Amino acid sequence: MNQPIDYRLIRPPGVGTVTGIGATQPPGAPKPQGSGGFADALAKAEGKRDVTFSAHAAERLSRRGIQLSENDRQRLTEAVTAVEGKGGKNSLVMLGNTALIVNVPSRTVVTAMGAGMASERVITNIDSAVIA
Repeated sequence: MNQPIDYRLIRPPGVGTVTGIGATQPPGAPKPQGSGGFADALAKAEGKRDVTFSAHAAERLSRRGIQLSENDRQRLTEAVTAVEGKGGKNSLVMLGNTALIVNVPSRTVVTAMGAGMASERVITNIDSAVIA
């Protein structure tokens, strides 16, 4: 008879669920997909967003035995941030003997080439290049 009342479930007619900034999620509820929220916007404003690798690029790196160190990843992130500031959209980023093609707006490495890739000397569909 004396069960606790969950006031979160009581809403006046016509009042929906609160969403957006300041809204809270019940414990265990899945996070909303899409925008990363304030933290993502702040990281973007500070140019600290990480660069991700497409499945194709990751497979090529693996198949060719190319491993990027933490220093390489930092240099890659800085290079992408620099070319983003110059308005680049699809960029060739040279990390030593490794060439990475990066879609700058999505900050995604779309393919990778190592040294000695003579058959791939011509690279098309880029608008910028960075030597990192």
